[in-house]
Amino acid sequence: MTRGTIGSPHRTRPKHADIARRARKVPGVWVPGGTYGSFASAADAARLVPRAERLLAYAPRGSVEAYAANTLEGACVWVRSTDGGPYPPMPARMTVRLLVTALADAPGVLTVSIYPTCPRCGGPRGWDRVQAVLREADRERFVVDRWHNRCGHEDTHARVLEEARRTPPLMDPVASRGRGHHAAVPARAGVFQAAVELILQTAAQERGMTGKQAVALLRVNGHAEAASLLDAKLRADHSRMGAKSGAHFLTVVGAQAAAATDRQEANA
Repeated sequence: MTRGTIGSPHRTRPKHADIARRARKVPGVWVPGGTYGSFASAADAARLVPRAERLLAYAPRGSVEAYAANTLEGACVWVRSTDGGPYPPMPARMTVRLLVTALADAPGVLTVSIYPTCPRCGGPRGWDRVQAVLREADRERFVVDRWHNRCGHEDTHARVLEEARRTPPLMDPVASRGRGHHAAVPARAGVFQAAVELILQTAAQERGMTGKQAVALLRVNGHAEAASLLDAKLRADHSRMGAKSGAHFLTVVGAQAAAATDRQEANA
């Protein structure tokens, strides 16, 4: 993201003059901006910091930016001085490849989307320091990702995988209206709406994603029924369909199931 981060959130009332002073000493570096009683309060503070609205320590307007994060230590805010910038913006998500050994057939690589902030302290993860490395499982080698968090709280593949299961898919609001460069979610995906959204979002970030990888993605994220249907389709047709084609298949099946339910309810 920038040249690093320092410190960690404190469970004390934010002293904005001190926080702004620390941030300006290290332009471009995210520093902790206090822990709040709720995420709503933290988000409100993060919104006011760049405007220097009711928080005059961050004046002039636009000289400091901020974001809010939910962490194991509570809701917190991190701030960064923009002096000497511009600096790379915080991405909405961080996409990484993990080695998963609990799949039905054999170990494999799964691409997941997680938040770009440390789940423990809220500091920025090493999303701009991701490196491809080789991992071995069942006498096979797999290319996965490794990164270093500036806050010092290291991630493990197991924890990141569990976090990814709880992280909702990020849909591009422009794409969802059908005008973006990402595939739009069908208006009527039926009972598999969430599964379809998850596949399309991941496929938009991971070019060449296969139907088999989509099955693994669905299983890991708890969409067991959708994963089984897509897996059965692939096996029955000996198909090598891509993930987006798999999403289309689930859209059709889900819409049919939803329509059948509607008919049953109408006839009841």
